[in-house]
Amino acid sequence: MKKLLGYIGVGLREIFWIVVAIAVVFGGINGFRYLGENREVVEPAVLERPITLVETAELALINAPLPIRGEGFMQPFRLADLASQVGGQVIKLHPAITNRGSFKDGEVLVHLDDSSELAALSQTQANIDGTRARLDLNEILLERTETLRASGAASQAALDQARSQNAELSATLNSLTAAQSAAQLSLERKFVKAPFDGAVLTKQIEIGSVINAGQAIAEIYTESRMEIDVPVREADAALIPGLFEGASPNATVSVRFAGQRFEWGARVTRVSPTLDSRTRTLTVTVELNDIDGARATSTSALSSGKPPALINSFAKVVIEGPQPKAIYTIPSTALRGGEEIWLLEPESGGGGTLVIVPAELVHVDGETSYVRAEELPDGARLITTALSTPQAGMQLRDVIDTNQVAVNQTEASE
Repeated sequence: MKKLLGYIGVGLREIFWIVVAIAVVFGGINGFRYLGENREVVEPAVLERPITLVETAELALINAPLPIRGEGFMQPFRLADLASQVGGQVIKLHPAITNRGSFKDGEVLVHLDDSSELAALSQTQANIDGTRARLDLNEILLERTETLRASGAASQAALDQARSQNAELSATLNSLTAAQSAAQLSLERKFVKAPFDGAVLTKQIEIGSVINAGQAIAEIYTESRMEIDVPVREADAALIPGLFEGASPNATVSVRFAGQRFEWGARVTRVSPTLDSRTRTLTVTVELNDIDGARATSTSALSSGKPPALINSFAKVVIEGPQPKAIYTIPSTALRGGEEIWLLEPESGGGGTLVIVPAELVHVDGETSYVRAEELPDGARLITTALSTPQAGMQLRDVIDTNQVAVNQTEASE
């Protein structure tokens, strides 16, 4: 009996939990159905992505030669130490030496004491005159002796002696003539002449000074010819028209003086035949066209007047390169990957699309690059902003247009 009651109790407990489980499942199904029938329906909406703002700049098509820039120091075409071939005491100086002024080619700049040379020249001339007189007399005697010898009135020994004296006097005259030329040359060397047109930079002697042969008297230079040696990179030198063919491309030289800038017209005169072993650059020499033709870039004039081309002035040089077609100037950072540029092609409704255009780098001038690009869209502007994932045709908006819209709205509200 007890066993029977135990079996019945276990069965009732199992039935109870089965009923509970069924009730839970049934309740869950009905609750899920209820929530499904009473849920709030959310309509799908299109998510608009924000349009990327970019900064742009106008594309400038150049119509001028490419600038090849360099810099150097102003130096005279010739700079030399004036010296004498002989020594002596200085008795006279040209005013250009005394006042550090200008002189002309061939003018006597320094006169050394030449009294001994004058005396030697006079003595030589007197000896020449005496020897020539003796030679003239001996020639008369020689002719007379030859006549007497022909008639038998003079011996052969007398004739031979007359001929020997005549030859000796002729040789003596030739020797004295050579000595006269040497004395004349020594006298001329007492006068130091200007080797070219120029001016005096410094002087080392005064009147009364005694100098030795080869001693520097003054430092002279070509006042009317100034030039600048400009180191140029190989890539830039390759752009200078006719550089290795004797051409003289035009250039501009500018120098700052007392806070103002002055310019000269110039031309390329020569190029070094060697590359610098350290910098691997070529030295191009540029000469000023007109020393007195400086142009002031400022309207305010200096009280001192326009300065001349001062020696050792730091000069900036711009050499005219070629003038190719379809060349644009852009910031160097706007050349993407060294082979393309990004353009914003405007649309009628505002904004625009990205256009990627191939570009060839022609020349780099500091932070500016010169590139060749063909068939650009009308009205397109150069994108100067960096884009993380640029794709042709992507929608963009110019910052300039956004700012203009904001200004118009502000004006309308006022």
